[in-house]
Amino acid sequence: MANHYDNNDDHRRYLKRLRKIEGRSLNALKQISDRETSLNKKVPQVGHRQRIGNGKRVASILIPFILLLIFAVYVISPLSKISHVQVTGNSELTKQEVQSATDIKPGRYVWRIVRHQNMVLKQSQRKNPQIRSLQVKLTGPRSVRVHITEYPVIGIINHHGKQELLLSNGKYRPITGNVDNFLHYSNFSNNYIHLKIAAREIGTLPKYIRQGISEVQFSPTKLNPDRLKLIMNDGNTVLVRADTMGNKMKYYPSIISKMNGNGVVDLQFGAYSYNYGNNDK
Repeated sequence: MANHYDNNDDHRRYLKRLRKIEGRSLNALKQISDRETSLNKKVPQVGHRQRIGNGKRVASILIPFILLLIFAVYVISPLSKISHVQVTGNSELTKQEVQSATDIKPGRYVWRIVRHQNMVLKQSQRKNPQIRSLQVKLTGPRSVRVHITEYPVIGIINHHGKQELLLSNGKYRPITGNVDNFLHYSNFSNNYIHLKIAAREIGTLPKYIRQGISEVQFSPTKLNPDRLKLIMNDGNTVLVRADTMGNKMKYYPSIISKMNGNGVVDLQFGAYSYNYGNNDK
């Protein structure tokens, strides 16, 4: 019987197919086993990546919230208020005048002052036109330094019936302190444009020349409607155009060094001098 089956061609083909199927099944089982092994290896990595991703998402929400909360607490706490103010750069203005104009003083919020410096400057200039510029810097958690530059005071003028200080920008401010050494202006009541030009030009003069002027008079003529007459402390008189005074007055020390006595220094259209009584104009 065994020989009969062994010699049967159909039976041999059946066995052959059966062996192939068993081989394929074994290969399939092996592939499945390999996939399961690979998947088991990847699952921990996927889980780890998911945990990292979730952590980043939580951090991206939580960290800004914490920072915002810290900032909000700081803004409303005493730690954000100024405790000390240092004023530098001031020459004619006092520390108190600067603080009053800028409103930068102990108790004000630091962040509001530092962040809005342009607004602080504009408000300061409305209160005190002598302030030309300012810069605020933090010198500590609650300390600031206010550095200002000023428009120099260039004299005293009768403005609306009272004596006021004239600044180099052509504006005025009330008189404070000692005013004995300031030069005076006259005849400018209805000539504000010429006064502003004169103020600007005198503001450009070296201090030693500016301090040598006692009075500035608006003294127009038909030939020179912009003429100024400068009464000097040394006894001389200077005639000069308002818009060229800053440039022309630099020749004054050299001219008077060659004069034999007091007289007139004419800088209107050139640069020459003559003694009083000779061609006096």
